[in-house]
Formats: sequence, C-alpha cells, structure tokens
Amino acid sequence: MSLLSRRAFAIAVAGLAVLGIPRLEPSARAQEDRLEDSLVFFLSPRPNETVFGEVEIEIEALYEGVTEIVVLVDGAEAGRLRRPPYEITVSLGDDYGSHRFEAIAHGRDGELGRTVRETPGIEVDDRLDLELQQLYVTVEARDGDTRGLRAFDFEVRDQGTVQEIVTFEGGDAALTVALLIDASDSMAGGRLEAALSGARAFFGGMRELDEAAIFLFADVLRWKTPFSQNPLELGDRLEAVSSRGGSAINDALFRGLRQLERRQGRRVIILLSDGVDIHSLLDIDQVTWVARRSRSVIYWIELREGRSDGLVTSHWRNRENHGAEIEGLRRLVAETGGRIVPISSPDRASEAFSVILEELRAQYVLGYYPSANRGDGRWHRVRVKLDRPGFKVRTRGGYVDY
Repeated sequence: MSLLSRRAFAIAVAGLAVLGIPRLEPSARAQEDRLEDSLVFFLSPRPNETVFGEVEIEIEALYEGVTEIVVLVDGAEAGRLRRPPYEITVSLGDDYGSHRFEAIAHGRDGELGRTVRETPGIEVDDRLDLELQQLYVTVEARDGDTRGLRAFDFEVRDQGTVQEIVTFEGGDAALTVALLIDASDSMAGGRLEAALSGARAFFGGMRELDEAAIFLFADVLRWKTPFSQNPLELGDRLEAVSSRGGSAINDALFRGLRQLERRQGRRVIILLSDGVDIHSLLDIDQVTWVARRSRSVIYWIELREGRSDGLVTSHWRNRENHGAEIEGLRRLVAETGGRIVPISSPDRASEAFSVILEELRAQYVLGYYPSANRGDGRWHRVRVKLDRPGFKVRTRGGYVDY
C-alpha cells in the first residue's frame, strides 16, 4: 500500500469507523468545490488561484480502493493517475482565462467519486501586483521590554537586498491556530487530560477574531474539530478521546499545515509531543517542503518526561534515522520563526501554552513587496535585523516564491 493511500485510509477509519463522528473536513471542502463525493478533492490548484503556464495538479483521495484517477482540464483528458501521489503537470501556455479541472476516481467496480475546481481568469486590463509578504517578528530584549519599536528600527533583506517596509503594526493580527496534541500511549495515566487542560487555557486567551482547531493524533488522526472562534465550543469537544496507539508526528504536522493553507490570518501550529515519531509514513523533509509553502509558524511544546533519545527503533527507521528526524523537527521549528518550549511533564502544559500566546500577542508585523519575485517556485531567504543593542529578533527564514 502506498504512503498517501495508507495515511488517507487510516484517517478515514479512525475518524469515521472508530469514533463515529461526522466527516467535518470533507463537508467543509464541499463548500469550496462542487463535489459529488467529498472524499476526493484537489490540493492544487488552490481556490481562487489564477493559473497559467505550467500548472501542478495535486489530488488526494480518501479511498482505499482507488485504481485510477482521470484528470480533465477544460473538458479534455490530461492524464490518468494510477498510484499516489496523484500529481500531474499540465501546460496552459499563455492562456490567462478561467479553467475547469475535474478529477474522477475509479475503483475496480466503477466510479468512486469526483471533484471539480474552477479557477478565475485575468482581464486584459488587470494590473498584476506583487504579493505583499508579511513577517511576524518576535523581539527579545535583555530587560524584557520590547514595546515602542518603529518600522525604521528594522531592516528586512530578501535574497540579500534591503526591502522597503510598507506596513507595520503590533501583534494584534488575528490568529489561526492548529493545536496538534499527541494522544498516543505515551500520554496515558492522566497526561493527555493535563495536556488538554493546557489547550483549554489557550482557548481562554483567544480574542474575537482568532480561530483554532484541535487535532488529537496517535498513529492515525484520532479526533479533529472544525476551526472555530468559540473557545467554549472547542473545549467541550476534548473529552471523547483516550490515549492509545503509537505516534505519527510528521503525518499530523502535514495534515495541520495543509489545513492552515486554506485559512486566513496569522497561521500557527502548536505541537505538544515528546517528538518521538514511530509510525509516520512521511519524513521530516517532506513536511518541511509543505511548511515552506504554508508559511505557518510552528511551536513545539516538547514533553521531555521519560523520553529515550537515541534508543528508539521502528519498522520505518533505525536509531540514527530517528535521531535525524528529531533534529529535522528542531530545524523546522526554527526555520518557521517558532521555538521549542520544553516541559518536564504535561502538568506544565498550561504554562507553556500561555507563554506561546503571550509571545504571539507581542509580535511585530512587517509587510513589504519583494523587489525580485519571479513566481518561479524558488526559496527566498529572508533576514531581519534590529539595530539596537541588547535586542534579538526571530522570524521565518524565508518563503517559496510562487
């Protein structure tokens, strides 16, 4: 069984068969695409994205029995995909008009489902502006006071070139947060409940325009709430899952990042886990690629209680591979502009969540129009400097130019 199909099947089984809950996520997608069956959907092109030239089409099917996906572009067959990842690149040339993409999934007994995505065109007299890049900058000071900074205190370099800061504000931008909480066997004995208490404390600090969702994961996704601006609604949903199974951190991060790609606001992932990944089908390099496109900030509440670094083996990885995965997770957190908040036990989760929320509220938001964007999909390295003694800054290490 392939990586994506196994992951998709596991998610479907865990979410539907084990818990017996509604398929919240597919129904949300049904509002975005015209679907006859919500278990087949487009990852790209994205909604409302104008496409031309070389276009990457990426499809996901939450079916175990898919044998073929037929891809149609503007009514003409573009290809047949027989194994995941279901990806194909088509050339639209200089056609800047609207386009219709259709994916039809077939199984051994016939059609299983289909989805349609329509992308808008560009009028000839439209002016194409460069995309505003926003950097969420955390400032640290020896005396702890980071208030009162102005735009001219900062210097932004994109690919080494100084950029003009055109927007500047404090940390009042709305938050869109995915909380990924480990619900594997390692969280038994009251540890999961302590972690969930920390999540409730985080919800209590949410403001009017903030929204959050909870992903409880083990070797599969055990529970997911929809994104909500109602902290009480989110807190009420946390009682149904007990800790069991192994841990698949990379797979959970992948899913959380994909969900955030569809959201507005300041995208944040908060992962609470010991970092020992036993069951993920994806490796950390694959997650890093998705994180770079998502432009989300990742915080890791690292549970260090009873962890055995260097002593872990699994069917997927040996000890050296597991060590490399943990180090890769550390690098990913730093690259996104987040940080690791270590805790000695889940009883300290509330404190860790509060520290992260306080940091997010104190961030500065810098906006600029890149001087050298070409839309070529390359990685742009970004550096921010603050010319004040005793101050340090932390932000994303860059972005994908697309």
